[in-house]
Amino acid sequence: MREFYERFYARVPASPVHALFCERAFGLDLGQHGFADLAQLDALVQAADLGPGKRALDLGCGDGRIAEYVSDRTGAYVTGLDYVPGAIRLARARTAARPDRLSFVVGDLNTLDLPARQFDAILSIDTIYFSQDYARTIGQLAAALRPGGRMVFLYSYGWEPGAPPEAFGVATLAPERTPLAGALRANGLDVCTQDWTAADCRLARSRRQILEELEPRFRAEGLDFVYENRMGEARGIARGCDLDLHRRYLVCAAVEG
Repeated sequence: MREFYERFYARVPASPVHALFCERAFGLDLGQHGFADLAQLDALVQAADLGPGKRALDLGCGDGRIAEYVSDRTGAYVTGLDYVPGAIRLARARTAARPDRLSFVVGDLNTLDLPARQFDAILSIDTIYFSQDYARTIGQLAAALRPGGRMVFLYSYGWEPGAPPEAFGVATLAPERTPLAGALRANGLDVCTQDWTAADCRLARSRRQILEELEPRFRAEGLDFVYENRMGEARGIARGCDLDLHRRYLVCAAVEG
Protein backbone atom coordinates (compact mmCIF):
# COMPACT_ATOMS: atom_id res chain seq x y z
CA MET A 1 0.00 0.00 0.00
CA ARG A 2 2.87 2.41 0.64
CA GLU A 3 3.74 2.46 -3.07
CA PHE A 4 0.12 3.23 -3.93
CA TYR A 5 -0.01 6.17 -1.52
CA GLU A 6 3.30 7.53 -2.78
CA ARG A 7 1.85 7.54 -6.31
CA PHE A 8 -1.45 8.90 -5.02
CA TYR A 9 0.05 11.95 -3.31
CA ALA A 10 2.43 12.59 -6.19
CA ARG A 11 -0.49 12.94 -8.61
CA VAL A 12 -3.79 13.68 -6.88
CA PRO A 13 -3.18 17.12 -5.29
CA ALA A 14 -2.96 18.64 -8.78
CA SER A 15 -5.81 16.61 -10.28
CA PRO A 16 -8.94 18.54 -11.33
CA VAL A 17 -11.02 15.37 -11.66
CA HIS A 18 -10.15 14.04 -8.22
CA ALA A 19 -10.97 17.43 -6.71
CA LEU A 20 -14.34 17.33 -8.48
CA PHE A 21 -14.95 13.77 -7.31
CA CYS A 22 -14.24 14.69 -3.67
CA GLU A 23 -16.45 17.77 -3.87
CA ARG A 24 -19.37 15.83 -5.35
CA ALA A 25 -18.97 12.68 -3.25
CA PHE A 26 -17.97 14.11 0.11
CA GLY A 27 -19.26 17.69 0.05
CA LEU A 28 -15.85 19.37 0.02
CA ASP A 29 -12.52 18.64 -1.62
CA LEU A 30 -10.17 17.78 1.23
CA GLY A 31 -8.04 15.46 -0.90
CA GLN A 32 -9.82 12.51 0.72
CA HIS A 33 -8.56 9.02 0.25
CA GLY A 34 -11.11 7.27 2.39
CA PHE A 35 -14.77 7.04 3.10
CA ALA A 36 -15.74 10.05 5.25
CA ASP A 37 -17.99 12.80 3.98
CA LEU A 38 -18.53 16.13 5.73
CA ALA A 39 -21.35 14.80 7.89
CA GLN A 40 -19.09 12.07 9.26
CA LEU A 41 -16.16 14.45 9.73
CA ASP A 42 -18.31 16.96 11.58
CA ALA A 43 -19.65 14.21 13.86
CA LEU A 44 -16.08 13.16 14.59
CA VAL A 45 -15.08 16.74 15.41
CA GLN A 46 -18.05 17.08 17.76
CA ALA A 47 -17.22 13.80 19.51
CA ALA A 48 -13.60 14.87 19.95
CA ASP A 49 -14.72 17.96 21.90
CA LEU A 50 -11.98 20.17 20.48
CA GLY A 51 -11.60 23.90 20.85
CA PRO A 52 -9.00 26.67 21.17
CA GLY A 53 -6.15 25.68 23.45
CA LYS A 54 -6.62 21.95 22.87
CA ARG A 55 -4.28 19.69 20.92
CA ALA A 56 -5.22 16.87 18.58
CA LEU A 57 -3.36 14.22 16.60
CA ASP A 58 -4.67 13.19 13.18
CA LEU A 59 -3.46 9.66 12.42
CA GLY A 60 -2.89 8.99 8.74
CA CYS A 61 -3.33 12.64 7.81
CA GLY A 62 -2.27 12.34 4.17
CA ASP A 63 -1.53 15.78 2.76
CA GLY A 64 -3.11 17.40 5.80
CA ARG A 65 -6.23 18.99 4.41
CA ILE A 66 -8.55 17.23 6.85
CA ALA A 67 -6.28 18.22 9.75
CA GLU A 68 -6.45 21.78 8.47
CA TYR A 69 -10.24 21.59 8.24
CA VAL A 70 -10.46 20.32 11.83
CA SER A 71 -8.21 23.12 13.07
CA ASP A 72 -10.19 25.75 11.16
CA ARG A 73 -13.47 24.39 12.57
CA THR A 74 -12.33 24.23 16.18
CA GLY A 75 -9.34 26.49 16.73
CA ALA A 76 -7.42 23.50 18.12
CA TYR A 77 -3.75 22.82 17.40
CA VAL A 78 -3.62 19.75 15.16
CA THR A 79 -0.59 17.59 14.48
CA GLY A 80 -0.85 15.34 11.45
CA LEU A 81 1.05 12.05 11.19
CA ASP A 82 1.48 9.97 8.05
CA TYR A 83 3.95 7.38 6.82
CA VAL A 84 4.27 8.88 3.31
CA PRO A 85 7.01 11.55 3.35
CA GLY A 86 5.71 13.13 0.14
CA ALA A 87 2.31 13.71 1.72
CA ILE A 88 3.90 15.34 4.76
CA ARG A 89 6.00 17.60 2.53
CA LEU A 90 2.83 18.77 0.78
CA ALA A 91 1.10 19.42 4.12
CA ARG A 92 4.04 21.39 5.49
CA ALA A 93 4.41 23.48 2.35
CA ARG A 94 0.72 24.36 2.21
CA THR A 95 0.48 25.32 5.89
CA ALA A 96 3.91 26.89 6.42
CA ALA A 97 2.33 30.23 7.36
CA ARG A 98 0.23 28.61 10.12
CA PRO A 99 2.65 27.10 12.66
CA ASP A 100 0.44 28.39 15.46
CA ARG A 101 -2.19 25.73 14.73
CA LEU A 102 -0.73 23.03 12.48
CA SER A 103 2.29 20.75 12.34
CA PHE A 104 3.05 17.54 10.45
CA VAL A 105 5.37 14.63 11.11
CA VAL A 106 6.35 11.41 9.34
CA GLY A 107 5.43 8.36 11.38
CA ASP A 108 4.16 4.80 11.11
CA LEU A 109 1.18 3.47 13.05
CA ASN A 110 3.17 0.31 13.81
CA THR A 111 6.26 2.08 15.14
CA LEU A 112 4.72 4.95 17.08
CA ASP A 113 6.93 7.08 19.29
CA LEU A 114 4.50 9.63 20.72
CA PRO A 115 5.15 11.93 23.67
CA ALA A 116 3.28 11.00 26.81
CA ARG A 117 0.16 12.95 27.75
CA GLN A 118 0.49 15.36 24.86
CA PHE A 119 -2.95 15.36 23.20
CA ASP A 120 -6.54 16.09 24.19
CA ALA A 121 -7.86 14.05 21.27
CA ILE A 122 -6.59 11.52 18.76
CA LEU A 123 -8.48 11.24 15.47
CA SER A 124 -8.36 8.10 13.35
CA ILE A 125 -10.24 8.40 10.08
CA ASP A 126 -10.06 4.96 8.45
CA THR A 127 -6.47 4.43 9.60
CA ILE A 128 -6.60 1.83 12.38
CA TYR A 129 -6.80 -0.89 9.69
CA PHE A 130 -3.09 -0.31 9.03
CA SER A 131 -2.17 -1.41 12.54
CA GLN A 132 -0.75 -4.92 12.76
CA ASP A 133 -1.76 -5.15 16.44
CA TYR A 134 -4.82 -3.09 17.37
CA ALA A 135 -4.45 -3.58 21.12
CA ARG A 136 -0.81 -2.51 21.14
CA THR A 137 -1.52 0.54 19.00
CA ILE A 138 -4.47 1.55 21.19
CA GLY A 139 -2.27 1.30 24.27
CA GLN A 140 0.31 3.60 22.72
CA LEU A 141 -2.36 6.09 21.72
CA ALA A 142 -3.91 6.05 25.19
CA ALA A 143 -0.52 6.84 26.72
CA ALA A 144 -0.26 9.92 24.48
CA LEU A 145 -3.57 11.34 25.73
CA ARG A 146 -3.93 13.75 28.59
CA PRO A 147 -6.27 12.73 31.45
CA GLY A 148 -9.80 12.97 30.13
CA GLY A 149 -8.56 12.86 26.53
CA ARG A 150 -10.46 11.04 23.81
CA MET A 151 -9.77 8.71 20.93
CA VAL A 152 -12.31 9.03 18.14
CA PHE A 153 -12.42 6.65 15.19
CA LEU A 154 -14.34 6.52 11.93
CA TYR A 155 -14.26 2.80 11.38
CA SER A 156 -15.74 0.35 8.90
CA TYR A 157 -15.90 -3.38 9.46
CA GLY A 158 -17.43 -6.27 7.59
CA TRP A 159 -17.19 -8.75 4.77
CA GLU A 160 -14.23 -8.37 2.42
CA PRO A 161 -14.71 -8.86 -1.36
CA GLY A 162 -13.32 -12.16 -2.54
CA ALA A 163 -14.17 -13.99 0.66
CA PRO A 164 -17.21 -16.30 0.84
CA PRO A 165 -20.00 -14.31 2.55
CA GLU A 166 -21.27 -17.38 4.38
CA ALA A 167 -17.89 -17.71 6.15
CA PHE A 168 -18.07 -14.24 7.71
CA GLY A 169 -18.78 -14.13 11.46
CA VAL A 170 -22.00 -12.12 11.50
CA ALA A 171 -21.93 -11.75 15.29
CA THR A 172 -18.75 -9.67 15.05
CA LEU A 173 -20.67 -6.91 13.26
CA ALA A 174 -22.22 -5.77 16.55
CA PRO A 175 -20.51 -2.59 17.77
CA GLU A 176 -19.31 -4.25 20.97
CA ARG A 177 -17.93 -7.28 19.08
CA THR A 178 -15.74 -5.65 16.42
CA PRO A 179 -11.94 -6.00 16.51
CA LEU A 180 -11.61 -2.31 17.40
CA ALA A 181 -14.03 -2.58 20.33
CA GLY A 182 -12.12 -5.59 21.61
CA ALA A 183 -8.79 -3.75 21.44
CA LEU A 184 -10.22 -0.77 23.31
CA ARG A 185 -11.64 -2.99 26.06
CA ALA A 186 -8.31 -4.84 26.29
CA ASN A 187 -6.81 -1.50 27.29
CA GLY A 188 -9.45 -0.91 29.94
CA LEU A 189 -11.32 1.71 27.93
CA ASP A 190 -15.07 2.13 27.80
CA VAL A 191 -16.47 2.35 24.29
CA CYS A 192 -19.32 4.42 22.90
CA THR A 193 -20.49 4.13 19.30
CA GLN A 194 -22.68 5.83 16.76
CA ASP A 195 -23.97 3.72 13.88
CA TRP A 196 -23.40 5.37 10.50
CA THR A 197 -24.04 2.27 8.40
CA ALA A 198 -27.14 3.45 6.54
CA ALA A 199 -25.53 6.76 5.58
CA ASP A 200 -22.33 4.98 4.56
CA CYS A 201 -24.20 2.58 2.30
CA ARG A 202 -25.91 5.49 0.57
CA LEU A 203 -22.54 7.20 0.22
CA ALA A 204 -20.91 4.12 -1.32
CA ARG A 205 -23.63 3.85 -3.97
CA SER A 206 -23.39 7.57 -4.68
CA ARG A 207 -19.61 7.36 -4.99
CA ARG A 208 -19.96 4.51 -7.46
CA GLN A 209 -22.34 6.53 -9.63
CA ILE A 210 -20.15 9.64 -9.53
CA LEU A 211 -17.08 7.61 -10.46
CA GLU A 212 -18.90 6.06 -13.41
CA GLU A 213 -19.75 9.55 -14.65
CA LEU A 214 -16.18 10.80 -14.16
CA GLU A 215 -14.36 7.73 -15.50
CA PRO A 216 -13.40 9.32 -18.86
CA ARG A 217 -11.85 12.29 -17.06
CA PHE A 218 -9.86 10.08 -14.67
CA ARG A 219 -8.52 8.13 -17.62
CA ALA A 220 -7.78 11.31 -19.62
CA GLU A 221 -5.63 12.52 -16.71
CA GLY A 222 -3.78 9.20 -16.58
CA LEU A 223 -5.26 8.40 -13.18
CA ASP A 224 -6.47 4.91 -14.04
CA PHE A 225 -4.92 3.52 -10.84
CA VAL A 226 -6.83 6.01 -8.71
CA TYR A 227 -10.10 5.36 -10.53
CA GLU A 228 -9.76 1.57 -10.20
CA ASN A 229 -8.90 1.83 -6.51
CA ARG A 230 -11.77 4.15 -5.66
CA MET A 231 -14.26 2.21 -7.75
CA GLY A 232 -13.16 -1.04 -6.11
CA GLU A 233 -13.77 0.50 -2.69
CA ALA A 234 -17.21 1.78 -3.62
CA ARG A 235 -18.31 -1.48 -5.21
CA GLY A 236 -16.99 -3.55 -2.32
CA ILE A 237 -18.80 -1.51 0.31
CA ALA A 238 -22.02 -1.42 -1.74
CA ARG A 239 -21.89 -5.21 -2.10
CA GLY A 240 -21.31 -5.61 1.63
CA CYS A 241 -24.33 -3.40 2.23
CA ASP A 242 -26.44 -5.51 -0.12
CA LEU A 243 -25.43 -8.59 1.89
CA ASP A 244 -26.04 -6.78 5.19
CA LEU A 245 -22.42 -7.58 6.09
CA HIS A 246 -21.06 -4.04 6.32
CA ARG A 247 -21.02 -1.71 9.31
CA ARG A 248 -19.77 1.85 9.76
CA TYR A 249 -19.24 3.23 13.25
CA LEU A 250 -18.02 6.36 14.91
CA VAL A 251 -16.25 4.98 17.96
CA CYS A 252 -15.18 7.05 20.95
CA ALA A 253 -13.14 6.09 24.03
CA ALA A 254 -11.91 8.35 26.83
CA VAL A 255 -8.91 8.08 29.14
CA GLU A 256 -9.89 8.59 32.76
CA GLY A 257 -9.18 12.05 34.16
